[in-house]
Amino acid sequence: MRGATIVVLAFVALLIMPAATATSGRSAPECSELDLSQISSFVAVNPGACVVIDLGVRSSQQVLDIDIVVADDAMDVLLFNEATIQPYNLGQSYRTNFVPEASFESALGSFALDWNPPKGNEKRWYYVVDNLARDGDGGMGDQGGSVSKFTIDVTVSDDSYWTELHNTFLLEADEKQNLLEFSLDASTGVTIKSEVLSGTGDLFIQTDNQLSGDLFLSGTNMNSITGSSSLTWSVPENYGNYNLNLMSKASTSPFHFTIEVIFDPPITPVIRDYVNGSTVIGESITLDALDTPNSLNQIESLSWDFDGDGIEDENGMVVSASWPTPGQKMINVTVSSPTGASLMETYMIEVLDIVNPTAVISGEGTRGLNGEWRLLRTADLVLRATTSFDDHGISSTAWSIDGLANSSASQITLSWSQIGTYLVELSVTDPSGNIGTVNTTVTVYDETIPMLETSAIDAITEVNIGEKTQFQAAAVDMWDEQENLRFTWDLDLETDTNNDGDPRNDPDATGSVLTKTFNSKGTYQIALTVYDGSNNTDLHVFSVEAVEAPNQTGLFAIIAIVFFVIIVVAGVVLFGHKGMQRKLALQMLMDRGLSGTEAESRLLSIASSMKLSPFAKAAEMAGLESGGAIKSTEQLQLEAKAAEMAAIYGSDSGVQEDPYAGYKPATVRPSINPAIADEALAAFAEELPQKTQSAAAPVSGQVRSGGVVLPSSKVVTNEPPVAKVEHKLVTDCSSCGKPFSVIMPEGANSVVVACPSCGADQLFER
Repeated sequence: MRGATIVVLAFVALLIMPAATATSGRSAPECSELDLSQISSFVAVNPGACVVIDLGVRSSQQVLDIDIVVADDAMDVLLFNEATIQPYNLGQSYRTNFVPEASFESALGSFALDWNPPKGNEKRWYYVVDNLARDGDGGMGDQGGSVSKFTIDVTVSDDSYWTELHNTFLLEADEKQNLLEFSLDASTGVTIKSEVLSGTGDLFIQTDNQLSGDLFLSGTNMNSITGSSSLTWSVPENYGNYNLNLMSKASTSPFHFTIEVIFDPPITPVIRDYVNGSTVIGESITLDALDTPNSLNQIESLSWDFDGDGIEDENGMVVSASWPTPGQKMINVTVSSPTGASLMETYMIEVLDIVNPTAVISGEGTRGLNGEWRLLRTADLVLRATTSFDDHGISSTAWSIDGLANSSASQITLSWSQIGTYLVELSVTDPSGNIGTVNTTVTVYDETIPMLETSAIDAITEVNIGEKTQFQAAAVDMWDEQENLRFTWDLDLETDTNNDGDPRNDPDATGSVLTKTFNSKGTYQIALTVYDGSNNTDLHVFSVEAVEAPNQTGLFAIIAIVFFVIIVVAGVVLFGHKGMQRKLALQMLMDRGLSGTEAESRLLSIASSMKLSPFAKAAEMAGLESGGAIKSTEQLQLEAKAAEMAAIYGSDSGVQEDPYAGYKPATVRPSINPAIADEALAAFAEELPQKTQSAAAPVSGQVRSGGVVLPSSKVVTNEPPVAKVEHKLVTDCSSCGKPFSVIMPEGANSVVVACPSCGADQLFER
């Protein structure tokens, strides 16, 4: 690689090549430009001239193998990158710009070094061969003289796979430098090769505790090295995975050297079984090689042969294995490195015939993300133990629910009326008395979706910048109490942080109360989501505009407005709550057989007769908490009719009346007792004035209840005819609600008449 002898042909080539010529003056002379492909032999450089050699774009992933020869007269050979070469080209001071460890001032002779570009972005690099006194050199280095010549060769070094450090360093006298920090597995081999360019110095390895002094690890020191040197060292057991440092210290100035550090890691598998070397028939065990030394990722692959037949059964650092027969089992583990090296290690496992049965719960139904069963309230779930297994078979089965014995059958059917999570455990026993158990959870849920009450939130449409604003969430659910509801607030509707596909339900904040300060003007969208115990949800998106806070002049007015808004919001919340609870109460009554009209009538009746709190619940509004009977309109009509008949005709207290008396099929007309009709007519006659009527039109009627019927009659008197006095009464039917009227006979104070629309009896009183 290095120190190639200059042959005669090279010198001849030098003679026929045009020499680089100087430019006049000392201010920024222009250099000749070459690339590496143009340098196949010596290049002559005249006094006062310079040559720039383009090395190409290089990265820190490369180590450059550089050979430089300067003959006849000394010159400066300086390394710059694309940025640091600018001061040199402009005739400015450049002494701090070139790479000192890869540069040579007043160079004469052969120089061989390995240089690794610093980490960072790829850059273009240049060597400048300078044979002049140049502005900016500070009067240092070569100042020109006679014609000189050079040659340069740059290649990429072919490093070993385990080469950790390969670079050139430059130290001043007594300077100490940490060349490499590393941590290695015990038994890792460390090879250090160095080649000194100038000066002398020491190389050695220290621990972190030794860095402040001159102590070093035994067997790691290379003292006063010159020329080429090398050292090989193995990491002791007590320094495995310990922080170590490769140090250098200059004895003379400058100490200029190239160093290469190569690691040789151990490739030895270390096996662990977690079962103390034994297992049972059919039982899966875990085997791992995680303790295998691998600090340098020297293990590329690891294969397992569980039965010693030479065929790979598994691969990886962690595997599982089981055996169907007892006995000593030989496991062969083979590791391979990226370099192609490999090693096999043998491991023994004893398999015993004491296998517990394996309990397995199977069934038909819905499973959750964590494997739990999900069951709708009141629905059935069938679970089976038939898939349980053992090497000898299953002799008995036992089920328990939340720790309580349930059944010994191989199949059970479960159902719950209340939502919640229930623990189901299965135990199976084999003929040898070995027991295997397994448990699972059943989550019982309902489908009732909670309903958000948003009036209070929607009422907050404008807030002041910089002021805390409180949003109160409320919701109702048929099965879940308020304290069992969960609320989340999404403050950014553009980003889906929980990655569920919906950017509106991310839990940026939780709880029923959100306190937020808006720090900038604008309109903000917030999404509120409520979850019940079954994870049923309701979502509401609302907007709030943040505005500048009012000045102090109108502070009193603002306070008044805020106070008013609070009152309004409280009213809205109260109204919204009562409305929501009233809807639920109405639904409860309709679920118990009442029509919509009947349910509404009952709610009004309870509201007028009971003092309900502003936050009364639905059951209280419906009158369900008091335990009273709920009656339909039909039942109430029956009771009213019975009372009406008793009021008109009397009743035998000793006889139990039929509450449904008087209700007959529509096609059956009740018969009228003439005696009762005569008595009723006589009663009316006693109240009527005794006036002689001419032939009047007969008054007749038929009442479904069997009430009063006015028979056809003629009354003959000697009194002259007088004008008839009639009274017309109008009302709405208490059953169907349709209006109708009746003309009351003169002298009558009350009468029962059937509704012409539905036939229901109606009592008219003057």
